[in-house]
Amino acid sequence: MTGSGWSFRAFSREEHETRVARTQKLMEQQNLAACVCTSPELIYYFTGYEAHTHHAIGSQALVLKADDAIPRLILRDGDIPQADETLTLGRTRAFRLGAEDLSALVVEQLGALSGHARIGLDLSGPTMSGALSGTLAQALAPNEITDCWRLLGQLRTALSPAEIAYMREAATYANAGIDALFSKPVIGMSEIELAAEIEYAMRSAGSDYPAVPTWMASGPRNHCQHAMASPYRFQSGDLIHAEFAGVARRYHVVTMGSLVLGEPDPRMMEMAEAAQIAYQAGLDAAQIGRRIGDMEAEYRRALAELGMSDCCPMRFGTGLSAAYPPVWENQITVQFECDDVLEEGMAFYIHSSMQSIEDKHGMLMGGSYLMGSISPERLDKAPIALRSLAAG
Repeated sequence: MTGSGWSFRAFSREEHETRVARTQKLMEQQNLAACVCTSPELIYYFTGYEAHTHHAIGSQALVLKADDAIPRLILRDGDIPQADETLTLGRTRAFRLGAEDLSALVVEQLGALSGHARIGLDLSGPTMSGALSGTLAQALAPNEITDCWRLLGQLRTALSPAEIAYMREAATYANAGIDALFSKPVIGMSEIELAAEIEYAMRSAGSDYPAVPTWMASGPRNHCQHAMASPYRFQSGDLIHAEFAGVARRYHVVTMGSLVLGEPDPRMMEMAEAAQIAYQAGLDAAQIGRRIGDMEAEYRRALAELGMSDCCPMRFGTGLSAAYPPVWENQITVQFECDDVLEEGMAFYIHSSMQSIEDKHGMLMGGSYLMGSISPERLDKAPIALRSLAAG
């Protein structure tokens, strides 16, 4: 604990113990003797360990056993100082990367198994490579291997009061970025320079690093939605849109917006009006106990009625919680195929992400929400509208 009252540990030991206990009940229901995870968001969720070290494949693993309330965290030796700072629940086993085999260490931490046990690996997670999963499966044979990434991830979709507090903090950083997006652009500025202004505003306010870079497109490329900021320099009449996140203790609030340097043309106005109407239709479907997929179904129904069905290939949104590169979403996906239901405490972002490939026009507006007991609460302040900024 520092003099300001800030702690490297984001959550109490009791919160982590509650998470592990819930997981063990779920493992018992699924007949899982253990789960082995390499995904940093799961390691963080269960133990509190927080460090940007997951990029080295085979450098860490978490072992959760159905009959042991204390997680086992396998880490390379150089990362032990970060564990001393942030680990709240768990025992560490250090090793030298490249000198010892991670799979053998996992077997060591699992201890004696019957040979017919069912073991979960987070196979769908971003850090479980094909090579690593293959060596783990071989080392764990003849036990049965199954994917546990979505199963464990479901525990993270409804947030605790402490997690919600971090989401609210993250929203303040996202809003600092929104202020920069709608005030800093001028003719002659490059996309990279505007992205720097946005990121500087958020980081200066206190934001952690995001799991995804600032997405930005403008002018002749404004129909690109997941574009990296480029050296392109703004001209009068350009539409600019960007998407980024404020982050507190790895909890992300995603925000975005579109603006025009000067007056919007008729096509821009047509897309903006359709984006607003369809967005609201999707948001109105966000109700406790209702299918998450209904939100996108209503959004797309409205687009179809407006004759804009071909302008929106992107899904309507995703769930939000703690995240690391390369993705900021959790296991919730806001698209009509999703049968999960909305619960109090779930966080998500939704957007009208418009792309007209034929005439190269785009539009982006949206924001993040926390599901309350009755209706969703808006977290960020990005306008669900196209703004005009005087060309200068």
